[in-house]
Amino acid sequence: MFTKKVLIITNIIFGVIILILAYILLFTGTELVKTPDDNRIVVKYAPDLRELVLNEMRDYLEVMNEIQIGLAQNDPDMIVKAATRQGDLSLQETPIRLLKLSPIPCKTMGFKGHDIFQAIADSAKVNFNRTTTINQLAELTNNCVVCHRTYKIELE
Repeated sequence: MFTKKVLIITNIIFGVIILILAYILLFTGTELVKTPDDNRIVVKYAPDLRELVLNEMRDYLEVMNEIQIGLAQNDPDMIVKAATRQGDLSLQETPIRLLKLSPIPCKTMGFKGHDIFQAIADSAKVNFNRTTTINQLAELTNNCVVCHRTYKIELE
């Protein structure tokens, strides 16, 4: 009788462990899923450069959001301050190594993005016009979409 209880308890414990392991294997962790029709050009960077590029893209989004808030509040100073952060001056902080490793069309899109940010800052500073800024922001967003549709970043 004692052996039967031990066997039942052991089976219950074993069953619980299997359920826990199944849960861990099926529902946790990360898995990269590749789409079979993903024809984007792979750009490979070392971890530090990849992180730099990803941070830059996140900052693009933050600045674009700040510009939109400036538009909503009709605040050209806020727009100038935000757009300047990703304008011409930000290019001076770009590591030469990143410029050497990036494909020319990819660099061209990156430079275009910074140029548009600078144009947004300049036009908002000199002669703020909401429609102009909205059109510039649309051009900038399109540049981002084309880049993301064309390239994907992977680790070396």
